[in-house]
Amino acid sequence: MKRILLVDDEPSVLNALRRELNDRYEIETFDDPVAALERCRKAQFDLVVADYKMPGINGIEFLREFGQMQPNASRIVLSGNSDIDTLIRMINETHIYRFLSKPWKTDELLSSIRQALEYRDAILDNHHQADARRQSNTDVQMIPSDSPFRIVLVDSDDHLLKLMSRELADVNGHESLYRTIQQEIKQETPLSKFKFIINIFHGAQAALAHAKSNSFDLIISAQILPDMEGIKLLGKVQHILPDTALILLSDNTDKSVLMQAIDEADVRNLVLLHWANSELRSDARRQAWNLHQLRTAAIQALASR
Repeated sequence: MKRILLVDDEPSVLNALRRELNDRYEIETFDDPVAALERCRKAQFDLVVADYKMPGINGIEFLREFGQMQPNASRIVLSGNSDIDTLIRMINETHIYRFLSKPWKTDELLSSIRQALEYRDAILDNHHQADARRQSNTDVQMIPSDSPFRIVLVDSDDHLLKLMSRELADVNGHESLYRTIQQEIKQETPLSKFKFIINIFHGAQAALAHAKSNSFDLIISAQILPDMEGIKLLGKVQHILPDTALILLSDNTDKSVLMQAIDEADVRNLVLLHWANSELRSDARRQAWNLHQLRTAAIQALASR
């Protein structure tokens, strides 16, 4: 039976969740996130459902620590109120699978939990298949562990592709950030080399064709592409190369886009780049900030994969 951890500072919420799930899963509940983390050091869970607003440790901080201890467990966040910045932080920092609003609908809750558990099983299976491919070295050209990082950039705008490619190629001064993040997450000695090799594509189909015959460490895709939505592209790449980190670029702050990124592609990093018009593109400060965000997100994604 699948094991689910429920964390919320409101006992009434925990009781309601337990009533919904008790007959289907093995449930443990905590109204104290610190106590829940202590339990996670002793017991493994398939899924955690955590409230965003909790005293002492909020949902982002809790799920970040939980993810370091149990990276293969799926994560669902409950919240009665959230803004765009909160959602983006959750995507980038905690790798949540779903975001459910309070009060929830029973069918939505049960469906999300079932899908989250199925997704976890599928990801574990994909990792096993990826390990088998590495050993057989047949389907995909694999990359030696000490090779430079390979990054795929996908955007229909040639000007932005050149800007992003140039920014990512210049890794001076950022190697220490990568090493710090990797050691903090994995507790191991980082790779001896830190260099990016970048391939750029103007459409999704070309990037997919590349993925079918080449491994790479990270794909960064714009949401708006001429032949496919970026979210759908990232979902397809993840199916082909489950170990590849994913970053979605968008200038759309609509909550539905963020939820789609979580639900359809398990996007681990989302960067808002406001380059929608010529005025913003010509703003040197905006351009510098966008590129800084991009490079930081890329380093974080690579260090945590």
